[in-house]
Amino acid sequence: MLKFYTKADFGISKKIVTLAVSALILSAFVGGLNAGTELLTKSAIEEKLFMLKPLAKVHYSSGLRNNLDNREDRILYEIARITHSVCVSAEWVNESQIENCVYACAKVNKTMPAIPSSIGINFSPWHRKFGKDLPPTDRGPTYYEEIAFFRERMGLTKDWVSKYNEKYNSDVKVSVLLLDCERFYEKHGDEKWNEAMREAVDTIHKIAGEIFPEARIEWYGRSMVKQGDLQWEKSPYFTGKEIMTTLSCSFYSVPELDFMREKLRKTTELADKFGIKEVTAYVALGAGFRRGLKKVYWDDNWDYDLIYSYMIGAELNNAWYARHTDAYAPYDRCKVVVFFPPPFYKDTPNWGKHFVAYVRGATGVKELSDLGFDK
Repeated sequence: MLKFYTKADFGISKKIVTLAVSALILSAFVGGLNAGTELLTKSAIEEKLFMLKPLAKVHYSSGLRNNLDNREDRILYEIARITHSVCVSAEWVNESQIENCVYACAKVNKTMPAIPSSIGINFSPWHRKFGKDLPPTDRGPTYYEEIAFFRERMGLTKDWVSKYNEKYNSDVKVSVLLLDCERFYEKHGDEKWNEAMREAVDTIHKIAGEIFPEARIEWYGRSMVKQGDLQWEKSPYFTGKEIMTTLSCSFYSVPELDFMREKLRKTTELADKFGIKEVTAYVALGAGFRRGLKKVYWDDNWDYDLIYSYMIGAELNNAWYARHTDAYAPYDRCKVVVFFPPPFYKDTPNWGKHFVAYVRGATGVKELSDLGFDK
C-alpha cells in the first residue's frame, strides 16, 4: 500500500525552530546555514522541501548516496516529487534500494503530477574492469570484462524495476542512463587511438539502448571547455564521431554566472555544428570549481552566497531568460538538468539549503532570509 504525506505528517508550523545538534546528527542530517550560524535540523529541511513546488524541467543527479535504504524516507519522496526523478548508481545499487526508488516514484505518480517521477541510472563505463593503464586500443580480457559487467548490472537493475512495478501495481520508468567516461582522452593526430576510443564508448551506448530502448542516454563531458584564459576548445572526452543525442554543459562554478552563460553559448554553437538540438546542464550546488591564486580547484563544500544558486535555478527554468540570450544564455536548449554532487551528499553539507534556494529561484519564490541570506 502506498502512503501519502500530508502537512500533519511533517509537523508543519509557521515557525521553523533551529537547534544546535550534535556532530553525530549533523553527519546524518543535511543542509546548513552560512558559516558561523546554526544548522538546520532534519525536520526543518523536510519542512522546506515539503513547501517547494515541483520543478518545470526534469532534474536528474549522480547516484544518490543517502536516503535509499528506507522506502518511507521523506527526503527520498520529496526528491522524487520536486525533481521528478530518483537516481542510482548501477555499479553498486542493491535490490532493496531499487524497490524503495520504485515505491517513492509510484507514490508520487499516484498524485497524478504533470511530470511523472522516474528512475535515472548512472554508470561510469571503462572505469570498472578495464585495465587502468591500458590504452583505448587494447582488446584484451578486461575489455570484455567491462562490457560483461555493464550488461550484468544494467540487466539486474532493469529486472528489479520490473519486479517492483509489478509488486506496487505501478509503471515507473527508467527514463535516463547517465554515463560518465573520463577514462579516455582524444589524442590529436592519432586516428587509431581515437577510433578505438570512439568504438569503445559507442559499444556501451548501443548496449544501453538495447537494454533500455525508451530511455535517454546522456554522456557527461561532451562540451566546450576553456583552456586557461586563452581559448575555447572541444572537451577531449569525446572525438566528435560518437553516437550523440545530446551534448552537455557543466555549471560547476555557479557564482561565476557570466562564465557559465558563455560556456552554454559556446556549447550550443558546437551542438549546432553537429546538428544536435539539446545541451544537458550539469549543476554543482554547494560545491564546484573555485579559483585559487595558483589554480582552479574542486571543493566539495563551497558554501558560496545563496543568491547564485537562486539565480541559476531561475535562469535554467524560467523561459524569460531563454528569450534574452544576449544578456543570458540559450537555456531553452537545456531540456533536462543533472545535479552533481548528488542530493544530500555527506561531503557537501550545504547542498540542502542551496537546493531550496535553487528551486525557489526556479519557481519564483522570492525568499531566502530563512536560509540565512537577507541581502
